[in-house]
Amino acid sequence: MVGPRVSLKKGAFLGLRNHLVVVCAALVMVVLYLLPLPQPLASPQGLVQLTVAGKGSLAVLAFVIILWITEALPFPVTALLGLLLAYAFRLAPFGEIVSRGFGNSIVVFFIGVLALSAGLTRSGLADRLTAAIIRRIGPQPRKIIFAFMALGAFLSMWIVNMSVAAILLPMATAILKRTGRRPGESNFGRALMIALAWGPAIGGIATPVGNGANIVALSYLRELAGIPINFVTWMVVGIPAALLILPPAYLILVRVFPPEEIVLERGGAALKTGAVPARLTGAERKALSIFLLAVFFWLGDPLLATFTGISIPLEAVALGAAVALFLPGINLITWKEAQSDIDWGGIVLIAAGLSLGMLVFETGAARWLALLLFSPIGGLAMALRIFLAVLIVEFLKVFFSSNTATGVILIPMVIALAVSLELNPWYLAGPVAIATSLAFILVTSSPTNVIPYAAGYFSIRDFALPGIILTLVIPFCITAAFIVFGPLLW
Repeated sequence: MVGPRVSLKKGAFLGLRNHLVVVCAALVMVVLYLLPLPQPLASPQGLVQLTVAGKGSLAVLAFVIILWITEALPFPVTALLGLLLAYAFRLAPFGEIVSRGFGNSIVVFFIGVLALSAGLTRSGLADRLTAAIIRRIGPQPRKIIFAFMALGAFLSMWIVNMSVAAILLPMATAILKRTGRRPGESNFGRALMIALAWGPAIGGIATPVGNGANIVALSYLRELAGIPINFVTWMVVGIPAALLILPPAYLILVRVFPPEEIVLERGGAALKTGAVPARLTGAERKALSIFLLAVFFWLGDPLLATFTGISIPLEAVALGAAVALFLPGINLITWKEAQSDIDWGGIVLIAAGLSLGMLVFETGAARWLALLLFSPIGGLAMALRIFLAVLIVEFLKVFFSSNTATGVILIPMVIALAVSLELNPWYLAGPVAIATSLAFILVTSSPTNVIPYAAGYFSIRDFALPGIILTLVIPFCITAAFIVFGPLLW
C-alpha cells in the first residue's frame, strides 16, 4: 500500500505545484501589462518606443515562457492559451492572430516532413541502414559509439530528430543487453545512449528539414526580412557546422566516459536484431524512390528555377512526398498509422507559436526587446557577434524544453535587431536557428534527449557533464561555418 500512497502524494504535489505556477505566471503577465511604458531606445533609424500593444504581447509571451519552462501545461496547450490571451488583451482581431500561424504554409511543410519520416520508418528502410552498419563494426565500443552518432546525424538531416532517436534506440539497447551492460553501471552504455541524443541534434542543423526550429527560421526570414533561404543556401553553412561539431562531440563523450571493452559475437543475436532481407523489399524501394525524389527537388530547386523559371516551394515538395505515401499502388502507410506516428501536438505548437512570434514582431515589441538584449553585440565584428549570439542561445536553452519554442521566441528578436542595425539578418538568425536545436546540457531541453534517457543507462548529471563542455565548443564551430562558407552564396 506504500507505493500507491506515495504515487498519490506525488501526483497531488505536482498538481498543486502546476496550479501555483499558472497563478504566478498570470500575476507576472498582469504586472508587466500594468507597468508604465519604458523610455525609448536609440537605434540607427531613430528612437524605438515600446507601444501598449507591444507591451501586451511581451506580457503574454512572458506568461507562455514561464509555462513552457516549468511544463505546468502541455506545450501545445500553452501555445493555444497564448492565442486566447492575445485576443483578450485586444492585441489584434482573433482571425488575424490565428491566421498568422495556422495560415502559414510552413505548417503544411511540417506535416509533410513528419509524414515522410513516418513512411521511411514504417517501410523498414531506416532499420536496414542501421543494421547493415552495425553488422560491419564488430566488438569495438568506440567505433560503435561513433557509428551510432554519425548515423544519427546523417539520418536526422532528412528525418525528424525524435524519429531518428527512436529508430536507433532498439538496436543500441540490444547491443547493450547482449554484452551484459547494465543501466547506470557502464560507461559504454552511458556514451552510446548519449550518442543517440547528440547525433540527431548535430545532424538536424545540416538541412532545413532536419529540425523544427530550422523551419521556423526559414518562415521568419521570408516573412519578416524578405530573405528566401533555399535548401542549398542553408546546407552551405549547415553541413560544415555539423561536420565541425561531430568530431569534438565524439571525443568529449569517450573522454568523459571511456568505454570498457566488450565481447560481442559477430553473428550474435544483438547483430541480428531488426534483421532485414538481403534485397530491398518492395516497400523499401518505394520509400527510397519517394525520398530521393523529394531530396532531388529540395536540392535542385535553384537550378530548376534558373533553367526553367519554375520554382517549387519546399512546402509543396514535402506535401507531395507525403501524399505519395498513400497513393494506390504505393500504400506505404495508412492514415491511421500516420495519425499515430505524426506529432500533431508539435504541429499545433509550431502554428500557435508562429502566431505569437509574428504578433510580438508586428507590434514592434521584438525590435524593442532585441535592442535591449542583443544590441551590445550588434556593433561587434561579425565573427564575435555570431559567437556571442550562439553562446547566449546555448545557455538560454537550459530554460526551454522545445527547440521550436526557443526559435519562435528568439528568431524574431534577432531579425528585428539585424534590420534595426542594417545588418544581413541571415548572419544573426541563421546561427541562432542552428543553436536552438543543440541542447546538450539538460535532458529536458529537447524531447530527443528524453528517448535514450528513458532507457536508464545515463543520469541527468551524466548528460550534463560532457554537455557543458560541448556547449562551450559549439559557438566556435558555428562561427567558423558562417564566416568561411556563409559568403559563398551572398
